[in-house]
Amino acid sequence: MSLMDWNEKLNVGVDQMNDQHKVILTYMNTLYDDYQANKPFPVLKSSLDSLKDYTIKHFKEEEEYMESIDYDGIASHKIIHEKLLKTLGEHYKNITSTQKFHDDFFHFLKFWLSSHIQGIDVKYGKLINCLLYTSPSPRD
Repeated sequence: MSLMDWNEKLNVGVDQMNDQHKVILTYMNTLYDDYQANKPFPVLKSSLDSLKDYTIKHFKEEEEYMESIDYDGIASHKIIHEKLLKTLGEHYKNITSTQKFHDDFFHFLKFWLSSHIQGIDVKYGKLINCLLYTSPSPRD
């Protein structure tokens, strides 16, 4: 059973970012499925490492994307990314030191992905789609 499935509410209107969000969701679901299947800690840690590493990569690329469209909300978005990475890092440190996962970690992942995408990321998606649909069309 997956932790969370992709749905249209998670669509930010930017294919590149949607694709990256889907990868994060896949990593989350793989980790959760491995946890539910009681796989050994080294397998779980490998899945956790993949999620953490890809999340860092995604945040960097998302911020570069926002810079490329001159998104005026980038400063606050970067702060939110920093806070999410800090919380993820705290969970990571706890998990790796105790070699145990707790339900609150998976609640954090689910809340993070759904609330961050639906509440924060959709804002730059709306901006870019507004720009695309209000730009003058090229003349022949």
